[in-house]
Amino acid sequence: MKIVVTNDDGPHSPWLGPLVEALEEAGHEVVVVVPERPRSAAGLARTYHKPLRVRRLGRYYVVNGFPADAVFLALNLVSPDAELVLSGVNVGENIGVEATYGSGTVGAAIQGGVLGARSLALSMEAGGEVGFMRRVVVAAVETAAFLDGFLTVSVNIPARWGGGVYCARRLAKAVYRERLYEGVDPRGDKYYWRWGPRTEGFEPGTDAYYFYVERGITVLGLSEAGVVPVEGFGRGLGTRLGVKQINC
Repeated sequence: MKIVVTNDDGPHSPWLGPLVEALEEAGHEVVVVVPERPRSAAGLARTYHKPLRVRRLGRYYVVNGFPADAVFLALNLVSPDAELVLSGVNVGENIGVEATYGSGTVGAAIQGGVLGARSLALSMEAGGEVGFMRRVVVAAVETAAFLDGFLTVSVNIPARWGGGVYCARRLAKAVYRERLYEGVDPRGDKYYWRWGPRTEGFEPGTDAYYFYVERGITVLGLSEAGVVPVEGFGRGLGTRLGVKQINC
């Protein structure tokens, strides 16, 4: 299969090389088209106010825009015959309303779906094991036949896996208790910082519950209608991983 790999962490992401290596060892042809620098939390941002440029950086293509721009250029210029867009593996999970819709990783995958390509977004919690991530990625790609009808499917891998695969039917509304911090820079000007700890306790059935409480590989389907059932993909992924606990 010919796969466009993109991300929102740029060409120097620590998980990009292992991801590409795993896909190629599984027999796939990989074309990497990524933003030239980290673009986390870019969502579906696109570039209209300046020209887009593509250049080679080693074996990768890098773009001076956002993750969605990288996918647009990949499918319209660099690799229009790609059979799958794989966005990730993001450094950090994308769980809940804000992280899912604000994620550059998920936004890039949605852009692929809008352009008619089968599309996957993959994210892994900090501290996750790279070897396990490689297994999940290859299994997810082998389950790509179930991606038809979705804009994208978002897969989140926990650092400490509880052994199950869960298909989320709802997004958690609030994952972090954020507040606004105020400070003063060396020139005496005020600045503001948005930050906060993760919420404790999540409603059963949400992506956050499956991820943070059950510690499961969490699968979420996204379409024009919002969150949609993704049982076929989730069961296929779990079967390929040899999982006994498949809640899909």
